Amino acid sequence: MTSSTSRGLAPLRNRDFRLLICGFAIGQMLMPLQFITQIIWVQQNAPDDIWLILVALIGASRGVGALTFGLYGGALADRYDRRKLLLVTQSLLILTTVAISVLMFLNVGSVIGFVLFFSITFLSAGLQSIDAPTRLAIVPDILGPDLTPAGMSLSQAAGQLSMPVALFATGLIIDSLGFGGAYLLSSLGHLIACIFVALMSYRTLATDKSSKPFGFSDAIGDVRHGISYARNHPLILWVIVLVVAMMGLGFPVTANLGPTWITTVVGVEIKHVGFVAMTWGIGAFLAAVALTRYTSFSRRGAVVAAGALLFSVSFVVFVMDHTVVNAVIGNFGLGAGMTITMVSSTILIQKVVPNEVRGRILSIFQLNMAFAQLMTMPVAILGQWLTLQILFPIMAVITLVTVIAILAFRRQIILARVMSE
Repeated sequence: MTSSTSRGLAPLRNRDFRLLICGFAIGQMLMPLQFITQIIWVQQNAPDDIWLILVALIGASRGVGALTFGLYGGALADRYDRRKLLLVTQSLLILTTVAISVLMFLNVGSVIGFVLFFSITFLSAGLQSIDAPTRLAIVPDILGPDLTPAGMSLSQAAGQLSMPVALFATGLIIDSLGFGGAYLLSSLGHLIACIFVALMSYRTLATDKSSKPFGFSDAIGDVRHGISYARNHPLILWVIVLVVAMMGLGFPVTANLGPTWITTVVGVEIKHVGFVAMTWGIGAFLAAVALTRYTSFSRRGAVVAAGALLFSVSFVVFVMDHTVVNAVIGNFGLGAGMTITMVSSTILIQKVVPNEVRGRILSIFQLNMAFAQLMTMPVAILGQWLTLQILFPIMAVITLVTVIAILAFRRQIILARVMSE
């Protein structure tokens, strides 16, 4: 037990990894504040007949931004200094966060105000879709392949450690500071992440690619190579398909429209919504700690499958009744299931894919979130027509059946192993 625990904590001996993980954790702590503040602000300021559509448009804006910049971001991560790329994205995210908070302070509820709001949300999502694969690709560079699973698990644990507290406090912060003040507070996460990344001594080794101009045609070529690589490796392809299906069907309801479900169907007051939502963070944190404890576990495919099933079953629990108990239990399982699936599938990909295409493959993998965000719009349109009470249970059953079908017909996912080097 001692040696396994020591191995799980071994990445913390690396100074650059400590800086990376601390910056990431603080940023993650304030992300729920951004997310929930945006949803409730639109919910409060949009016209009554289209408010659900506009709430969904937040996710759609994020999805389009991620699709527009995501694959290009992976290509950038494979060509340029990943540390500098993180500094650029985090600096620009500070600007977009301040801009949205200004709109909220001014309480701009006009057509022009909403256009600006969704445009900036689009840009912010694009920057985050560049940041995410770059941050994932840098971990093996710093730690080496053998410590990468432990590093990924620790990163997730650190990110989730503060999430329950952040979710708990979100409603209270919005109630105290208002929408603009709460959103402005979240910019501190990007600022602190910038400072920690700037202190890192890590530099990407210069390559022939990095010294040449990088035009649009070069980006398209790099992206095509990454897609071709994924398509020709069945394990990678079907892990991506599984996660895309799980997130595309489940995330729009449970995350993007989850606060709406909790406040309008379950009937929880805005200032108390964090009390219910925090159980997602608790489940995610406990799952991340467990993954850190068992970093040497070789059957990563089985863990990916277990996480996807847990997420799907918890989705059913979340929407099968309109009670706070169901929301709390469902949120707990959703957080744990999503963390187990995402961390384990990322580790699997990092261990299988060579460094020269790692950024592009991880950016393709990250598109699952873009697809999930885009799916929010059709789900909301159907919800406006059918009502959320009818649609959401149907979506939960479809998600569970789809996940079971993929795992049953593509057993290479469950059988996949990752051996320590």
